Amino acid sequence: MRDEKSRRAAGRLRRSFVRDKGGERKDAVTENNWEQLLDEHGHSRRRRMLMSEVITQLDSVDDDDQNAAIVMAVMSARCRVFDRGEERDCIVPPHIAMRHKSALAVGDRVRVVEDRVESVFPRRSVLARPDPLHKHVQRLIAANIDVVVNVVSVKAPPLRPRLIDRVLIAIQRGGAQPVICVNKVDLLADRSELDSLDRYRDLGVAVIACSTKTGEGLDALRAAVEGKMTAFVGHSGVGKSSILNALDERLQLVTNALHRRGTGRHTTTRSTLYDFGEGTYLIDTPGIREFGLWDMDTESLRDYFPEFTEAAEYCRFTDCTHVHEPDCEVKRRVEAGALDRARYETYVRLYEDLEEKR
Repeated sequence: MRDEKSRRAAGRLRRSFVRDKGGERKDAVTENNWEQLLDEHGHSRRRRMLMSEVITQLDSVDDDDQNAAIVMAVMSARCRVFDRGEERDCIVPPHIAMRHKSALAVGDRVRVVEDRVESVFPRRSVLARPDPLHKHVQRLIAANIDVVVNVVSVKAPPLRPRLIDRVLIAIQRGGAQPVICVNKVDLLADRSELDSLDRYRDLGVAVIACSTKTGEGLDALRAAVEGKMTAFVGHSGVGKSSILNALDERLQLVTNALHRRGTGRHTTTRSTLYDFGEGTYLIDTPGIREFGLWDMDTESLRDYFPEFTEAAEYCRFTDCTHVHEPDCEVKRRVEAGALDRARYETYVRLYEDLEEKR
């Protein structure tokens, strides 16, 4: 019985190595050595590695390679990298490419050996959100970014402040610097429509009015991203690819008009990094219509609304949520107009969403 069990186990392990297309081994898999090989190589059907374990392993690599390649795009089991002045395609091993490409992101710094990604260097910042189809899985949008430019428009498509607020929280959590770029301002008959963005200026976030038609704001935008790794994110149809084309006409990225109902088309299908020279890297990302917050709880949510901090000191309860408690100074100042009502309503909506998920 023991011999039969060993033979079946050895056979399953041999087949798993074939499926995974692993490297060659000096010794064949037999009923005598299968347990040792399983301990050394693991078995995908017996146990799936948790994403947190993968990230821990990736982040444990010492950052000592000055010639690390930069990931430009991630495909199924492959990626394109910028390596010492040249672009090249590389194989991505299963333990890095697993979980819907979440363990490898555009902007990652990687060690490449013979056209194969061997390891990923520690990240200094990330931009992430829950996978749209698998809410328990983190989807990395970009890594090692200095700046995230949240591209919005006031018309075609209309402004969505709650989406801006969600993106700002994700940027803060990931460790990058936010910039709001208002595209298509040439369509505005009255610039007072931009006044609603003053709430973000008051928080210290740079707001740049921009037009790819007239060239307005492009110099200010170039200055904001020069010498940095920057990701451009925003609602579908706001013109992220058009802005990149305007910053460097050599790109010639494909762009599309809006649908008749005013929503954008997903011209960009995956995040892609472009080298603009002199240390400037710009990442074009697919358009988003919703932006969930990854691994957020109600207790930490307050930390991402800094304008509440001073008022919260005068709340009746030290752990006031600013939602349902009496004698809440935050709510009092919102009613008095001292705190922005739209920002507070976004906070309450997020708080209620997180409560429902508990």
